[in-house]
Amino acid sequence: MHGLKTYIRRNRRLYKLCAFLFNMVLPLYPPEFFKALGGYFRFGRDVVRYFCMEGAEPFNLLNLRPLVKDWTNVTPVNENYFYQDTWAAGKIIKDAPEFHVDIGSTVLFVGILSKITRICSVDVRPLPVRLENLECREGSILELPFEDGEIFSLSSLCVLEHIGLGRYGDSLDPLGTCKAAQELSRVLGEGGNLYVSAPIGESSIYFNAYRVFEPENFVSMFRGFEVVDTLFILNDRVCTMDEYTKFNKPSYNNRVIVGCFHFVKR
Repeated sequence: MHGLKTYIRRNRRLYKLCAFLFNMVLPLYPPEFFKALGGYFRFGRDVVRYFCMEGAEPFNLLNLRPLVKDWTNVTPVNENYFYQDTWAAGKIIKDAPEFHVDIGSTVLFVGILSKITRICSVDVRPLPVRLENLECREGSILELPFEDGEIFSLSSLCVLEHIGLGRYGDSLDPLGTCKAAQELSRVLGEGGNLYVSAPIGESSIYFNAYRVFEPENFVSMFRGFEVVDTLFILNDRVCTMDEYTKFNKPSYNNRVIVGCFHFVKR
């Protein structure tokens, strides 16, 4: 099986065909159905074994809660979100802004930042939570509720690649990402920090999931900005943008690579 996967990954056309077929039927497939089904047999065995042990609590059939997907060798983690969120959070903590604005990043990222500084979260689907120092606003990255140059600490992680594809109920717009970058530039003041991330690789679109950008093209959308720092998240490593450009890029064409960029507006 491993050899077949390696062969498919190395054959780019075959990989794209397999990926297409997989993603077309994925919405119809019950997630991990057969794996979960096998887990019920293990669960049943554990029920019998546990309640036959000396000191076991009284058995109540209605209290059974079969959680059968957590038997893993390592703790499951989305490496892209883990590395990008910790990267951006570390920078914001170090900068210690009095006020920070986030547009569409992960809920946990926003919640943790609210314990560090006063934060406003803007999203087309506003967060239904309440926390001290956290203000949640409904809004679009294409029309942010701020004046020109009003914000000096701003983040939007793994958001720009979705704009204009309709995935989250937004309007269709082939220029959505470029317009979003312009709007981020409009509200950010001179000397302000901007933290953004997006899929990096060969320029392409995977409708309606996301776009992928050549790193140089992505940076060019932020005119008047200086790149202060980068973090590229690959399957087997993290590196800077300069290090990434030295790699054999074709070997990463079939992988999702997330590029994180720290810009300062000049």
